[in-house]
Amino acid sequence: MADIFQEVDEEIRRDKAKVLWRKYGVYVIIVIVGIVAGTGGRVLWREYNAAQQTEESGRYVVAKQLLDRGNAAGALSSFQSLAVEANTGYGVIAKFQAVVARVKTGDKAGAVIALDLIAADDGIDPIFRSLANLQAVMLLIDDGASEDLRRRITELVVEGSPWRYSGLEMQAILKHRNGDMDGARAAFKTLSEDAGAPDRMRSRAAQMLAALGGEG
Repeated sequence: MADIFQEVDEEIRRDKAKVLWRKYGVYVIIVIVGIVAGTGGRVLWREYNAAQQTEESGRYVVAKQLLDRGNAAGALSSFQSLAVEANTGYGVIAKFQAVVARVKTGDKAGAVIALDLIAADDGIDPIFRSLANLQAVMLLIDDGASEDLRRRITELVVEGSPWRYSGLEMQAILKHRNGDMDGARAAFKTLSEDAGAPDRMRSRAAQMLAALGGEG
């Protein structure tokens, strides 16, 4: 008797399953297809990104080789093309390397303009935008207009800036360049005693302080 009840119970469950499948089966299929397609899409996207990175890495290496061999003009053209066409981080790196190549062609003014464009690009990570400003300061520190340099350096030395100590070093150098020896000594002394500054920078500051007749 128990066997009969069990068979009836199983039959009822099968009938319910058929009804549910007729009613909701299409949705189940859609969900399954969506899961499979989504998984496949993620795999394809990862493979596409890997291929992109490999291709752009190769282009970067070729451009860098041109630069290392002294073909600054060819390197500049290659880096500029990569910077425009890249879909990975190589695009930003190429922008900075294009600046290096431009400097080597003798176009320092054009290099500064290129760095200013990077610094003003909202689509680039702030740390790289700030780095572009620092590199512009380094290019201009010998002969750039003092007011322009002070403005640029002010942006670098604010609290929280990732390049604050480099900015403080450039600030001290600018004071020295402009003949403000007391200001330069004070700036180098402060930097040499700042425990938060990188060791090599503190060492340079101490050496400059000693050279200026301060306490090394």
